[in-house]
Amino acid sequence: MLVGIVVMAVDALAAAPQSARNPEPGFVSIFNGKDLTGWDGDPRLWSVKDGVIRGQTTKENPARGNTFCIWRDGKVKNFILKIKFRIQNGNSGVQYRSKEVNKWVISGYQAEVQNAPGKVGFLYHERGRGWLVNVGDMMVIDEQGNKKIVGKVSDVEALKKAVYYKDKDWNEYTIIARGNHILHYLNGYPTIELIDNDRVTNPDDPRDSKGAALEGLLALQIHAGPPMVVEFKDIYIKHLPENYGKAVRLFNGTDLTGWTFSSDVLKNTFSVKDGAMTVTGRPAGYIRTKKDYTNYVVRLQMRHIKPGNSGLLVRMTGPDKVWPKSIEAQGMSGSMGDIFNIGSFPMKTDPARTRGRHTPKMHPSNEKPLGQWNDYEVYMNGGDLRIYVNRLLQNSATECEETPGNICLQSEGSPKEFRNVVLIPIKQGIRLVQ
Repeated sequence: MLVGIVVMAVDALAAAPQSARNPEPGFVSIFNGKDLTGWDGDPRLWSVKDGVIRGQTTKENPARGNTFCIWRDGKVKNFILKIKFRIQNGNSGVQYRSKEVNKWVISGYQAEVQNAPGKVGFLYHERGRGWLVNVGDMMVIDEQGNKKIVGKVSDVEALKKAVYYKDKDWNEYTIIARGNHILHYLNGYPTIELIDNDRVTNPDDPRDSKGAALEGLLALQIHAGPPMVVEFKDIYIKHLPENYGKAVRLFNGTDLTGWTFSSDVLKNTFSVKDGAMTVTGRPAGYIRTKKDYTNYVVRLQMRHIKPGNSGLLVRMTGPDKVWPKSIEAQGMSGSMGDIFNIGSFPMKTDPARTRGRHTPKMHPSNEKPLGQWNDYEVYMNGGDLRIYVNRLLQNSATECEETPGNICLQSEGSPKEFRNVVLIPIKQGIRLVQ
């Protein structure tokens, strides 16, 4: 009887609607898996079949220009979107922070969808500025609209070798927009990063399209051209309530402007090579920002050249010493995501996991192998701390002392590299309810 109950439970889970299978706390389903409730597109081309949104054109029933199925139940501003897609032929995309210029015609940011490894995952601006960020690139667009590649988030050939995209099969986008900062991930692999400092367009003027956007519509594309089929499912969004300011690069990829050493003996420990900050690991110490920061997201890519220790210190205060009062997001290989409390920093961690100053991460290590880049992100907002490793929430704390402090990168025994160090300020502390 027990076996029968287990089998029934598994079958029920497999058949459960999307709303019962939310991927993480805070995400909500915006497609019911049954019909286009909440969505609006040309009924000649858009339908729901076998539990998925399906866009299809034929020789007899073509698209009259690029056309879109638009989510009508709201707009998106700061958010994390998870969406699965499968395309058999042709060209498509996922629009966000967009505007409707004519019925079912959209202008705005677009995450590319097509069977083209090395291209799928890039960022385009439909009916606006055109191409923005190629796969593998980190881009900054300045106030005059000039585009500049300032770094790499991935190696395109390595992505292809890793099969980051599954041809004519289901793939999952994760799109993150916070203020002027945008990230694309495809099946967990980072594909683009953008800091868009271009002028912000008027969200209420459909003709104003040559600039950045901070909010707008979400939509799915059918591209004009030969017959095509594209499908979408498992569409979840997490609206982020924080008031994000303009993202800034803390490390310019060229030199150590904006940083200072904890001791003069470290001047030969930290250097810059091929756009990355390199750390020999000896002697012990750290490099820190010259400015103080309080509420923010700080994110970077980090890789271990050899096994060993390092870390990211936040809200560091007091005199320079080994080690200063701060919260450490552990950077030791195999231990990224652990928390170390340095100098009795006031904070609360999970007592079930905390041993003295050390709070191990919540899940087994999800780090990449030695020599590969890891995404590392620390969220500090009021008293709340969250640490993400390769987009997985690995640790958290509450009631952290809210005080301005430096951000530091440690030298602690082994060589490491850091790149794409970005800070997204939170203009006012808002406690995020999970």
